[in-house]
Amino acid sequence: MARSDAPALRSRAMRAGGFTLVELLVVIAIIGVLVALLLPAIQAARESARRTQCSNNLHQIGIGLINFHDSKKHFPPGQWKPIGVPEKGALAWSAWFLPYIEEQNLHDLLDFEKDMRVEPNWSPKLDGPVNTIVSTYLCPSTARHQSHRDDEGRLIDLDNDGFNSGSGDGMACIDYIGISGPHPDVINPMTTKAYEDNRGVLLNLSSGPLCWGASIECFSKTISMRQITDGTSRTMVIGESSGRGVEDANGDLPGANTKKLDGAWASYNNLARIELNVDDDGISAINPPPEVNWNEEELFSDHPGGVHVLMCDGSVHFLNNETHYSIYYAMCSRDGNEINDTGF
Repeated sequence: MARSDAPALRSRAMRAGGFTLVELLVVIAIIGVLVALLLPAIQAARESARRTQCSNNLHQIGIGLINFHDSKKHFPPGQWKPIGVPEKGALAWSAWFLPYIEEQNLHDLLDFEKDMRVEPNWSPKLDGPVNTIVSTYLCPSTARHQSHRDDEGRLIDLDNDGFNSGSGDGMACIDYIGISGPHPDVINPMTTKAYEDNRGVLLNLSSGPLCWGASIECFSKTISMRQITDGTSRTMVIGESSGRGVEDANGDLPGANTKKLDGAWASYNNLARIELNVDDDGISAINPPPEVNWNEEELFSDHPGGVHVLMCDGSVHFLNNETHYSIYYAMCSRDGNEINDTGF
């Protein structure tokens, strides 16, 4: 009797310890639902971490700017052109500024008397100083980029020949842009007159001595904190403008030497005048369509809802997409006496 019952008992024990097909499908369905619920939360957490790192980059740049000011008694020049170099080969604030973000060795490799697009500054082997990717200058959230910028963060194929062989190919990029002020045609609501050019902090070459072609050295005027009469906590010095490559939206201008290398950290083009507004243009200067931003160089990011900006006191703030243009124009001006109700 005991022997004949043994197989049946074993069979029942095996059935009791396993899953039916229906049970297995139910478990898989539950797991799928849980994954679908958790995935957006995981993605949001990752973006939050990237956004924090991006803010930290700007905070580090802000500390460096203040240290630069403490040392030199003014902020860096927005642009600098050596003698014998055309404007397209001139250098930006972000090249002069390197020692203040712990990049002294990279700064020492730059030849400030040479065009930034030629050796020894640029190298076809990607080992020149302007080819060097500076992590502090890149926002980890950057996903969209202009056609002449690769995923790694370098300019590519500037002469549209299918090869990275032209002068300037391989220059490292930056996702943060210096602010020279509102566009000169923008109207100041306090004076009802145009702001005119160079009302910001990091100014362009036209603010300094006469700059006639490549024949002479020329540089932008520098600004000190005492000249920021609107207040350092209310005046923007740098904003996010991520994914930039060259100036035109499609990168289809002929020849490497005709392109403005807006996205390169060493390029004098790493400077913007903020212009767009929803009343006149139908588009805000905060996160316009990317093809517009590649042309206009406004405030742009891949963070949901807005962009980070750095103020002259070193503080970092997030401007949402709905920020009124009168506010961001006022933030770009150092001495416009506007009523800037940002809540900062």
